[in-house]
Amino acid sequence: MHGKSVYKAGKLVKIDLEYSNVIGSIKIEGDFFLYPEDGREKLEKALVGAVLDKESIKKRIEETLVKERIEVYGFTSEQLADAILQACNQNKS
Repeated sequence: MHGKSVYKAGKLVKIDLEYSNVIGSIKIEGDFFLYPEDGREKLEKALVGAVLDKESIKKRIEETLVKERIEVYGFTSEQLADAILQACNQNKS
């Protein structure tokens, strides 16, 4: 399935993803900042395969930020997890 969302955290976060029970591919964009510059790509790569559960996604985000020493300005790991799940919920009726 395919999902998109626009989520207002501290900053605007846009999610575009392919998923089934797990994230197949994900693109994270918006007016936030990640340091170093390749932090977004590393985070996207780390989220592939994550189970679509808020705590699992949040844990994967937090582990990646620590492991890769990524600093985020504009959203929290919980807000990013909410944005991802919102993209999935767009297809539910």
